[in-house]
Amino acid sequence: IHTYTHGIKVTHRPGPRTPGELISSSGTGGGGGGGELASGGGPLTGALDFKTHADQACRAAEEFVNIYYDTIDKRRRVLTKLYLDTANLVWNGNAVSGNRALADFFEMLPSSDFQVNMLDCQPVHEQATQGQTTVLVVTCGTVKFDGNQQRYFNQNFLLTAQVTPQNTVWKIASDCFRFQDWPS
Repeated sequence: IHTYTHGIKVTHRPGPRTPGELISSSGTGGGGGGGELASGGGPLTGALDFKTHADQACRAAEEFVNIYYDTIDKRRRVLTKLYLDTANLVWNGNAVSGNRALADFFEMLPSSDFQVNMLDCQPVHEQATQGQTTVLVVTCGTVKFDGNQQRYFNQNFLLTAQVTPQNTVWKIASDCFRFQDWPS
């Protein structure tokens, strides 16, 4: 069980989720199974106060983290479905851009076992994103890649809402991963 600053517990749940797209059903606050992302009833726009935005961001981040790390550990071949076609990744200082390059990069990584120890999130103010509904998600934890020692990591995601009349689809616009190795 993992806890973040808003007191919601996050559990890295294995399961039969399909990470096609992270979806929030507008107005229902539902979702959860089948790769859906519950965000509490739609994008973080309108006249809602910051606390409401933060609460919605945290619900979206919790579900995102469960889906993302389960997918990278168990179904990496479909991981790029969580990213925008134009997404950027910086992995330990190495830049990767675009869906095809991301797929090639993730395919090269050895099998992994991620454990998230900390999750934090916040909505990004719409003035900073030209009106695009965006959530910053920060995770820390440990990862063991096949044949290597367990290492600490920090990962930051910018998720953006892709709104249609039927639902809101959350996609990764930017992803920054860094090992956290300290001198002994």
